[in-house]
Amino acid sequence: MKIMFIVYHDIKSEARSQDILKLAKQLGDEVILFSPWKPFEDDPKVKFIQACKGKRKYFCFIKEAIKAIKDENPDILILHDNYTAAILRWLYKQKKDIFIIYDSSELYIDIKPKSLKQLIALHMNYFEKKYLKYANIVIAANNERAEIMKNYFHLKKPPIVFDNIHRIEDKYDINEYNRKYGYLFNKNINTFYIAYAGGISRSRMTFELAEVVGKLGDEYQLIILGNYNPKDKKKFDLMIEKNRFSNIVYLGFVPRVEWKYILSKSHISVVAFSQDTINNIYCASGKLYESLFEGKPVLTSTNPPLKRLCDKYKIGVSTNDFLEGILELKKNYEYYCKNVKLYINTLNYERRIEDLARMVKKELIRWKGDI
Repeated sequence: MKIMFIVYHDIKSEARSQDILKLAKQLGDEVILFSPWKPFEDDPKVKFIQACKGKRKYFCFIKEAIKAIKDENPDILILHDNYTAAILRWLYKQKKDIFIIYDSSELYIDIKPKSLKQLIALHMNYFEKKYLKYANIVIAANNERAEIMKNYFHLKKPPIVFDNIHRIEDKYDINEYNRKYGYLFNKNINTFYIAYAGGISRSRMTFELAEVVGKLGDEYQLIILGNYNPKDKKKFDLMIEKNRFSNIVYLGFVPRVEWKYILSKSHISVVAFSQDTINNIYCASGKLYESLFEGKPVLTSTNPPLKRLCDKYKIGVSTNDFLEGILELKKNYEYYCKNVKLYINTLNYERRIEDLARMVKKELIRWKGDI
């Protein structure tokens, strides 16, 4: 079978896209990846078609994707996220006899456009809402999103749930990173190190977290990684300077392998989202699992998916009172570490894509019997 995977994300920096490409390779003997951005390296099992000469041009991407579908005529088409939703309309109008899998890692269904980018997102949401029900399989990123999607998009059956369970596999030279980042961890032996990869953004609650850790003093250190909103960064720097916080460090965006090292040297990590949009409220954070696979308990906001995991498995503390959460995690640190280990042992990480492929094949057999 010929499988075509269409993705507008840079697959090198998006772990879920990497997993879906692995799914494609399990489903067929001929795999085509269509994207503006090249994958990690040449893969003899994957034919790569580059969209729009490697440039981020959305309407060009849709036009060239449709042409590629016509040229390649795949048996199975995998569409990743709402950037590909407009293709659903073309497939429906053309009555194409293709088995369609639609993977949703984001859930932008309550957009209030304030910019051109958001207007385009509203445009994508229109196609998603009208045509998603014609996909043969819809994949959601957690249980909560699957339930919302079934009702909102009027799906005949609930989406298959494929969580963003990510583990950083990269190896690193510990001596090299000790030289590069050792200064972050050479404080008092009792210092409690907190890692946070949400960047500097009000919607990720960076300000609230930094203020709490700053006031806790030198026995606590917050290490922030990730991108930043320029306006938020300016306000953030002013807050740090005004309060003379000396235990907050911002490193910017770093490769996943460096994030893994920093996690390994920290005590806990933080996963926090505002409760302002459906996408944020029902977040599906891969960073949470990256932390757990490093054996680190988590401090999370009270968004339902995060709270469910913390309450059920006691792998961390879900609270909007970050001070209370940090103190609880430090006080009972070994208890939470033990629970993290127990929970991770329940996850069949190596078989998760194989299990997903099995569910897809079952639906494919049923579909072939109907046509």
